[in-house]
Amino acid sequence: MDIRSMFPEKMVATADALATHCREGTTDMALEKLYADDCVSVEAALGPGQASRETVGRDGIKSKHEWWYSQHEIHDQKVEGPYLHGDDKFGLIFEIDVTNKEMGMRMQMREFGLYQVDAAGKITREEFFYIA
Repeated sequence: MDIRSMFPEKMVATADALATHCREGTTDMALEKLYADDCVSVEAALGPGQASRETVGRDGIKSKHEWWYSQHEIHDQKVEGPYLHGDDKFGLIFEIDVTNKEMGMRMQMREFGLYQVDAAGKITREEFFYIA
């Protein structure tokens, strides 16, 4: 028995597609194809200049991604998963090697992303957890 058959097909397809887009560096395409218009993104902590940990809407998340890529040089990124959970959630683990362009500081980060999807397979919420 394939363990993946225990989970909703649309959720599994979305999880696989997001993992692939993240591995291939095509997250802009993932936002357009996989995210609901009113999706919510929640960061683990406030970043510089952020008033809230929460960003609402696909356009807001796109702006957040554009800011991230403009401020960081990415040397390497690995994506592990997806990890499937219940009828509507999956997770990915990210390992990122980046340099903050403004400070010139290079850092390695590990982060867990938890994604919630609706019945149509659209991502409605993402939450990020830092791995200490």
